[in-house]
Amino acid sequence: ALKNDLSALMISHPRSEIRDTARYKPFMRATGRSGGKLRPRKLRDLVYENVGMRIQVEGEAHCSIDDARASMELFKYARSRWEKELEKGNKGIK
Repeated sequence: ALKNDLSALMISHPRSEIRDTARYKPFMRATGRSGGKLRPRKLRDLVYENVGMRIQVEGEAHCSIDDARASMELFKYARSRWEKELEKGNKGIK
């Protein structure tokens, strides 16, 4: 989770300025009987579907640097819509 990543790096960042792709509702998938519960999706799948990058390829070593770069590309892809939602008061994060 992003919280753990920041903690491991000993980085303190204001919550209001954090954009966690795992908690952004348009990137989540609906589960449950009525589809009312949202769950985070795999970064690997989100990045491929939205920006066309392949990360965490089966059989290859996992690279946290590639994950970080891919996360930034995913954020840049959704940034304008995400920020507009935040401005409107629709947090877009849990």
